[in-house]
Amino acid sequence: MKFRVIVLLIFCTCTIFSVSLKIGVYHNPPLIDFMDGKVSGLYSEIIQEIANANNWQVEYVYGEFSQLLDNLQAGKIDLMTAVAFTEERAKIIDYNRESVILNWGVACSKKQIDSFLDLDNKIIAVVEKDVYADYLERQAGDFNFQLRFFVVEDYEEALKAVKDGLADIAIVSRIFAAKNAKRYSLKISGVVFSPVELRFAFPKGAQQNHVLTEQIDNYLSSLKSDSSRYNTLIARYLGTYVEEKVIPRWLSTILILSIFGVALLALWIISLRKIVQRRTQQLEKIVSDLDKKNEELTSANEEIRAQDQEIRAINEELEKTLEDLEISIRRFARSMNLFNRLVTDTENEQFYQDILEILNSILPDCSTAVVSENTCYLQTSTGTKHILNVDFFSANDGRFDGIPKEFEFPELGKVSETLCLTANEKLLLLLFNHSERKLSEEFLKLVEAAASALKAFITIRNYENEQQRMHQRVIDVLLSALSYHEPYTAEHSSRAQKYAVKIAEYLNLEGERIAKVYWASLIHDIGKLAIPREILRKPSKLSPHEYELVKKHPVVAAELLEKAGLSDIAKIVRHHHERYDGSGYPDGLRGEQIPVESKIISVVDAFDAMTSDRPYRPRLSKEDAIKEIKMNSGTQFDPVVVNVFLKIMEQEIDKNSKE
Repeated sequence: MKFRVIVLLIFCTCTIFSVSLKIGVYHNPPLIDFMDGKVSGLYSEIIQEIANANNWQVEYVYGEFSQLLDNLQAGKIDLMTAVAFTEERAKIIDYNRESVILNWGVACSKKQIDSFLDLDNKIIAVVEKDVYADYLERQAGDFNFQLRFFVVEDYEEALKAVKDGLADIAIVSRIFAAKNAKRYSLKISGVVFSPVELRFAFPKGAQQNHVLTEQIDNYLSSLKSDSSRYNTLIARYLGTYVEEKVIPRWLSTILILSIFGVALLALWIISLRKIVQRRTQQLEKIVSDLDKKNEELTSANEEIRAQDQEIRAINEELEKTLEDLEISIRRFARSMNLFNRLVTDTENEQFYQDILEILNSILPDCSTAVVSENTCYLQTSTGTKHILNVDFFSANDGRFDGIPKEFEFPELGKVSETLCLTANEKLLLLLFNHSERKLSEEFLKLVEAAASALKAFITIRNYENEQQRMHQRVIDVLLSALSYHEPYTAEHSSRAQKYAVKIAEYLNLEGERIAKVYWASLIHDIGKLAIPREILRKPSKLSPHEYELVKKHPVVAAELLEKAGLSDIAKIVRHHHERYDGSGYPDGLRGEQIPVESKIISVVDAFDAMTSDRPYRPRLSKEDAIKEIKMNSGTQFDPVVVNVFLKIMEQEIDKNSKE
C-alpha cells in the first residue's frame, strides 16, 4: 500500500512540474535539422539532455529561419536553436548567457575570392534576416559597393543557387560551409566576417525565460567544464577528434619539450666551454695584432695631422679666391645687365644710376657722378644718392688735383683728385678720389669703359628717338591721306585708339606693347586707301565682289606698314579682322593664334563702327552696341578682352551718370 502511494506522488509531481515547450528548428546541418519527422544535429542532442534533466515536454516546430524568428517575436514558439547573438537582436528577443559554439560568416563561390573587394557588383545569395547577410549589407553601404541580393530560404538553397548560376556568391556560416560546400563543388574563400556566439533565443520578456535560461546555462556550464565531454560532443558533429588521456595533451607536450630542452642545454654548455677556450686564444692573438696596428695608426695619425694643416692653409686660400671670384661674378653680372639696358627701354636717369653703382662697388674709396647738361647725378662713397643742379662743367678728359669749384658740395667731403671723362658735349662722367693713393691704370681703364658705355647709351637713345620721329611722320602722312580719301575712317580710327589703349593698360601689357596698340589702332584701316571711295560710302548692301575688295584692306595696310619699316605694327593691323572662332579674315586665325593687340582692336573697332552713323544704317546706342559685343563674346571676340572692355564701359557710364 505504501509503495503505491509513493509511486502516485512521484507521478503527480512529475506531471505538475513538467514544462511543455514549442522549439523552433530550421535546416542548418550539422547544428540543427529536421527531416522525415526527426530532429538531428548538435543542438538536438543538447536539448534532449536538458529536457530529460528538467522534465521538458518538447514539440519541435520546423520552418524557415526568418519565419521562425518572426514566430519567436510573436510568442508563437517558446525557444529557438542556433541563433547568432547580436546587440540589435537582443533588443527584440531574449538570449541565454552561455554560448554553445562560436561561428562566423564565409563566402562560397565557384571561383577563388581573395578579398572583400571581390564582392563588388556581384549577385549574393543570402538567407532572409541572417546575421551575416545583415552585416554584409551594412559593409556594402560603408564601402559604397553595388551588391544585388538573391534571398533564399536557407543555407542549402544559397549554395544551390550558386551552383545553378542564379548567384555568384553564397553567404553562409563557416560550420555549414565546412560540411556542405564540397557537395556543390564550391570553394570556401578566405573572406570571413561577423564572428558571433550561437545561443538559444526566447520571446522578449516571456515569464518562463528566467527558468529556462537558468536550466540551459547550468547545463552548458557543466558541459564546458568537462572539456573531454564537450570536445567529444563537438567532434561528433563537426568532425574534430579529441583523444582522451589521463595526462592532458598540453601537459605531456610541456614535459617532452622540457626534457628536450634540458638535453639541448647540456650540449650547449659543453660546446660553449670549448668555444670559450678557442675564442680566448684567438682574442690573445688579436690583442697582440691590435697593439702593432695601434703603433702604425699613431704614426699615420701624425702624418695626417701635418697634411691637415697644409689642407687647411690651401682651403683658406681657396675660400679667399672663391670670395674674390664671387665678387667678380657679381660685378660681371651687373655689367652684363648694364649692357642689356643699352638695347632696352630704360630711362636715362636709371642708366646713369646703374653705372654709378657699378663704379662705387669696384672703387669703394671714390664718389662718382654723371653730369647731363645742368643736372648732376651723384653717388657718394657711402652709397647715398643725390641729384643736384650745377652749371655745366666743360673740361678736357684727364686728372685734376683736388675738386673743381663747380662740385664743391658738402656731400662730397675731402677729395684728393678728380677724374673727368666726356661722353659727348653735354654728358660727363666724374670720379672723385677720397684716398691719398692715386688710382691705378687698371681702374682708369675701367672708368674709361664706363664712359664708353654712357656714350653708346646716348647714341642708341638718339637713334631710337630719331626712328620714333620718323615713324610718327610716316603715320601722320598715312592718316592724312586716309582723311582725304574717306574722312569717316580717319575719325573712327582716332576714337578707337582711346579705348584700345585703356584695354591694353588694363591687361598690364608692357609699355612698348601699349605704344604699338596706340599706333596700330590709329592706322588699322589705312588699307582702305586701296578701296574705291564709292564702295566705302555705298548706302546699300555691298555686292560679293565689293565685299571681297573691302576684306583686302588689312593685307594692304600690313604691306604699306612693312615697307615703312613698321613690321610689328603691320602684324597687328593685318589680323584685326580675325575672329576668335577662326571664321575671320584674311588668314582664318583662331584663339591664341591671334595677337592680343589685334584682339583689342577688333573689339574697339566693332564698337565704334556700331555707335557711328554709316551711309547704309543709323548708329546704335551704346547700350545696344554693348549687348552685341556680349553676344559675340567667344565667337567673334576674345572673352578676356570683352570682359575688360565691359568693365571700362561700366566705369565710364558710372562716371558720366555722377557728372
